[in-house]
Amino acid sequence: MEIDEDLIGEIAARVLERLGDPDGRTLEVVSEELKATLKQRPAPVVDEAARRVVVTANGRDSSGIVARLSTAIFEYGGDIRDLSQTIVGDYFTMIFVVDIPGATAGGAKLAQLRHHLKEIGGELGLHVVTMHDDILTAMHSI
Repeated sequence: MEIDEDLIGEIAARVLERLGDPDGRTLEVVSEELKATLKQRPAPVVDEAARRVVVTANGRDSSGIVARLSTAIFEYGGDIRDLSQTIVGDYFTMIFVVDIPGATAGGAKLAQLRHHLKEIGGELGLHVVTMHDDILTAMHSI
């Protein structure tokens, strides 16, 4: 299994930052442990036909939010598998679970979609985050 050392370093740094421990040696030890743990895990079996991506959006409510974001997802070949939205007062929040063929965690297709959705979010006054399911899984397994 190929290990992304930059990603491991970023995860370790964020964890230590949240714990309030900016010590360089601690960062090095945590990074080494992450690498060792990941090397021991078998490579996941992934269906190349459907890669899961999670998109969240939140901000002030306005008309057309779901239409704009879902249209962009469609343009990138995405299939919306699940969608939840809530409006509380004037505030809107939504989460999409999307299958996008060829969208790998570090791939160009996902990066392009992420950029496009962020632009749309900016136009609509929303904070939009697009993340590959592998990243979410890794974050919740630490």
